[in-house]
Amino acid sequence: MIPVDVFTVLGPGRAMGEPVLAALKNQGDVALEHHVVDGTPMPGERERDGVVRARNRVKHKGNAHYAMFLDDDVVLPPRGIEKLVYALIFNPWYAAIGIDYQDFVQPSPRAIHVAMGAVLFIRPILDRIHIRHEPGKCECLCCCEDIRRMGYCIDYLPGVRAEHLK
Repeated sequence: MIPVDVFTVLGPGRAMGEPVLAALKNQGDVALEHHVVDGTPMPGERERDGVVRARNRVKHKGNAHYAMFLDDDVVLPPRGIEKLVYALIFNPWYAAIGIDYQDFVQPSPRAIHVAMGAVLFIRPILDRIHIRHEPGKCECLCCCEDIRRMGYCIDYLPGVRAEHLK
């Protein structure tokens, strides 16, 4: 069993969806440690600020070599995390790889923006990233740009999709 720390940030009034939790029980040859943190913004902050702060806080929990951000409304496919782990093992130039759950198709086969709602990182590289956002750029895009600046790749795993609960 390959250890993986799974991180979920909950916004105000949010809870883990039952289908999300049920899917975590069918992720293959991985031993998951699930860490859930509150991402409620501080007074005067925007919601995105609370999420970013919580992502930076939770990424230090656990000690597995692989660490995954999973949103509370993303239902992973069977063995999805196991597939991500093996994709990182067999592609050493990748720092992170995700499972796409969005409804739009990106214009390039190499994704510019990889959503953090279902993305697995190699922990030593995640430790070097300070999650942030900028005007006009979400924390997902900033993270992708930072990984690529370090000389690594990040993308979606081809042929694997997750479900985004509405």
